[in-house]
Amino acid sequence: MTTRTDRPHDRVRVEYRSDRVAWVVLDPEEGSANSFTTLVVDAMREGVEAAAERARVVVLRGEGGFAVGADLRHLREQAPGARSATVDDIVSASNDLVTAIRSAPALVVAAVTGVAAGGGFGFALACDLVVAHEEARFDAAYARIGLTPDNATPFFLARLLGPYRAREVLFAPDPLSAREAQDLGLVSAVFDGSPAAFDDDVAAFVAPFTRYPSSLVSETKALVDSALGTDLETHLGLEREAVVAASESDRFAEGLDAFFDRRDPDWA
Repeated sequence: MTTRTDRPHDRVRVEYRSDRVAWVVLDPEEGSANSFTTLVVDAMREGVEAAAERARVVVLRGEGGFAVGADLRHLREQAPGARSATVDDIVSASNDLVTAIRSAPALVVAAVTGVAAGGGFGFALACDLVVAHEEARFDAAYARIGLTPDNATPFFLARLLGPYRAREVLFAPDPLSAREAQDLGLVSAVFDGSPAAFDDDVAAFVAPFTRYPSSLVSETKALVDSALGTDLETHLGLEREAVVAASESDRFAEGLDAFFDRRDPDWA
């Protein structure tokens, strides 16, 4: 398949690199890091939603660096009384992006190079899987500029690490290296090849996940997410409903036949 590129915004592009894998790429503003505004975050959400409708795996990537959070230069230039409205707009758009990632009927994989800082760190944590280049850094950063965290950063850190380690990361004076983040369980894989080879490494990593149909991915994601916020009895009920419904699907019938035929399921 020839790569097709859509542009929801001049800094956001969606690349359909195959019929099962799409990349949503944030391009930096000229002369600056990958910070974002409300319009940029809205475009990222639109890109994720559109890509997830067509692909089984969506890779979220920043060109030259993942994302460093809101544009602090823009906030500094505003009058103090106007900052809160701008921040509220950015946070609202960011919340919608986090929700879109979690509800996407595709696996969303954060591919981190450079720095994932502030809200960019939150976006990475919201993804289903995170992979990183060896030179990547993960930085909560909020406390060092006097802000409380947003973009679900504390939500995911607390569930992944527990409250004590989450606070340690949120107040850390230095960013986490890619290997440190992997040791904490925040990153699935770290690639140490050249930056130019990183996209190929990511493509090879996500390839096995493209075999699963969107309905299965969506239903499984919902169960994993519900496990973090429900008691055991409630979760068991949700599992029961899901697996009984799945057992009646054509998807399961094909999976069952393939198992006994000793072949891969044909989930076109």
